[in-house]
Amino acid sequence: MADEEAVTQQRASKIIYSDLTKEHNETALAKMNTCLDDFKTEKDVATELKKEFDGKYGGTWQAIVGACFGCSLTHKTNAVVHFQMEHTNTIMYVLLFQSDE
Repeated sequence: MADEEAVTQQRASKIIYSDLTKEHNETALAKMNTCLDDFKTEKDVATELKKEFDGKYGGTWQAIVGACFGCSLTHKTNAVVHFQMEHTNTIMYVLLFQSDE
């Protein structure tokens, strides 16, 4: 009998702005895609993205997730990505940035 693996749907996404490395961007998009399957609230998705980046890349990362938000922030140089991803008939926006080391 073949092992069955959960297949995560690859959602359409678009990077609006990034000064991160290609690896960081790919990690952010892949983790967001998985989080949208695993969590029901935007807060929980943001928390999981933050934990992933804190653990994998070090420093203090912040994540903002939602269909609509405004912000004013200061971030470390070369440490911000803003992207959108389709999710259940809406577009979710993500702002992920490192605030310090």
